[in-house]
Amino acid sequence: MKTLKFLVCGILIFLLSQCTETETDDGGTTTPECTSDKVVDKSRGACNETLTIVPSVKIEIVGTNRVITANSIPNHKVGLFGNVAGSLNPNAIRAQNKTYTITNQPIKATQFFPLTNATTNSLWSFGVLLNGVELDPIAAEPWPHQGLMATNVNWEWNLEATNVKIGLDCNNAHVQPTGKYHYHGSPTLYLQNANIPSNTMTLVGYAADGFPVYYKYAYTNATDANSAVIAMTSSYRLKSGKRPGDGVTAPCGSYDGVYSNDYEFVNGLGTLDQANGREGVTPEYPSGTYYYVITDDFPNIPRYFRGTPAPEFKVN
Repeated sequence: MKTLKFLVCGILIFLLSQCTETETDDGGTTTPECTSDKVVDKSRGACNETLTIVPSVKIEIVGTNRVITANSIPNHKVGLFGNVAGSLNPNAIRAQNKTYTITNQPIKATQFFPLTNATTNSLWSFGVLLNGVELDPIAAEPWPHQGLMATNVNWEWNLEATNVKIGLDCNNAHVQPTGKYHYHGSPTLYLQNANIPSNTMTLVGYAADGFPVYYKYAYTNATDANSAVIAMTSSYRLKSGKRPGDGVTAPCGSYDGVYSNDYEFVNGLGTLDQANGREGVTPEYPSGTYYYVITDDFPNIPRYFRGTPAPEFKVN
C-alpha cells in the first residue's frame, strides 16, 4: 500500500511540473509566456445629466498674464457621478474655486517638456478650455497599479486614460475626489455645442505655458491665412511587437494602446509635432505663434509643453 501511495505522489508531482515548465526541442525548459491582464476598453458612460450648478468662468488680461477664474462646471450635459446606483465613479461634481495665472507672452523652450517624467515622477495637467474646465490627459495609473506611492512605481508605463476603463463619460471626462470635473480626452459635447466649422481655425483654450489651443482644423500652409483649412493629423502611431517588460518591473504583452508608452512619435508622419502643435498664423495671432491642436486620434490632448508651464498646473 505504501509503495502504491509513493507511486501516485510521484506521478502527481511529475504532472504538476509539466504545467509550469515546457520542454524545448533541445531538452531545455522555458517559463510560461508573460501576458498582461490590462485590456483596451473605450466604452463611455452616457451623458444624460444636466447640472444644477451654474457654470462660471472669467478670462481677463492682467499685465503680462492671462488670468482665468472658474468653478470648473461644464456648460453641457455630463455622465452620472456620485454615490448613487449606476454612477461612473463615486465622486459627485462640485463647484471649484480655481484661478489660473498663465503668461500671455509665452516663449518656446529649447526642449519639449513632458507632462509626465519617469525620473522625477512629476505629473502636470495640460491646460484649460474657454469654459473653465481643465484639460488633464494623464491618468495617474502608473505600473504596477498599486498606488502612486508603491515602492516599484514606474511612470514610464502609465495607463492611457482614453483606452482603459476609468469611469469616463461621453465627454472623455470624469470627477476627482475633490469634485473637480476634468477632461482626459477630446471634450465631445463642448465641441459639439460650439458648432465648430471645418473651414475655420477655432480657439478652444489655453495651455499651461500660455500658448493657445485649437481644435482639429488649421491652415494648410501654416504661415498663410488665405490657404485652405484642413484637419490636422497626429504624428503618433502604435508601436509594433511586444512590450519589453517582465511583468514585474514593467508590463509585458503586445502594444495595443493600454499604456501611453505603447505609442511612438514619428517625425513627419502627420502635420503636427511631438507636442501635437505647430508654428504659424491664426485668426487670433495674425503675426504668428506656436499653437497646440486637439486631435481625434492619440494623443487627443497634447502630452508635451512647448514652453514653460505655470506652477498651478503641477498635479503632484
